[in-house]
Amino acid sequence: MECRQANLLIHEFLDGDLDELSNQQLQEHLRTCQACCQHLHELKRAIAFLQSASHIHVSADFTARVLAQLPSPSKANRVSNWLRQHPFLVAAAVFFFLMTGSLTASWFEQDETLQVSSAHLDKLKIDKERNVVVVPSGVTIDGDLVVRNGSVEVLGKVKGNVVAIEGKVFLASTAQVAGDTESIEAIFDWIWYELKNIGNDLLPLAP
Repeated sequence: MECRQANLLIHEFLDGDLDELSNQQLQEHLRTCQACCQHLHELKRAIAFLQSASHIHVSADFTARVLAQLPSPSKANRVSNWLRQHPFLVAAAVFFFLMTGSLTASWFEQDETLQVSSAHLDKLKIDKERNVVVVPSGVTIDGDLVVRNGSVEVLGKVKGNVVAIEGKVFLASTAQVAGDTESIEAIFDWIWYELKNIGNDLLPLAP
């Protein structure tokens, strides 16, 4: 019998699952193999130790006392642990930081010429002297109307939002606006406006 086979039989022997024939073969091997005999002896000692220690119980405050004796984590470690425990918040903060920086740069770098975004440009009138985009009375604009570097004067109807970036929105008594009106004249208003647009674009992607 090889030692590898004997080791397998030793474990079955200790578990009490060894049949008579296999037990005889194992005993014959142990009489001639000092290494396997020593291995069996060590296993028996380990089992005896575990059985003798089974009645030992630690006190209820053992864990608290051990932790109290450990050195307190450094501030850097506490921050690192918090970051690992809140990955979503970290990702959101990084995204917000990067987007804010990008939007701030775009605010200062934007072209100063009048820009108009609408699905019905042909229905609008542009007053170049006042730098104002006019929705004439009796005219209906479907969708949003966004004007950059100018103001908006609504006399007719807009079935959407009206936004003036670096300008103001003026509503006549005849004006009808289905959505919101926003006059964005400060950088913080611009950042908030763009973040809201990003959020609205992402919402359809959410489950």
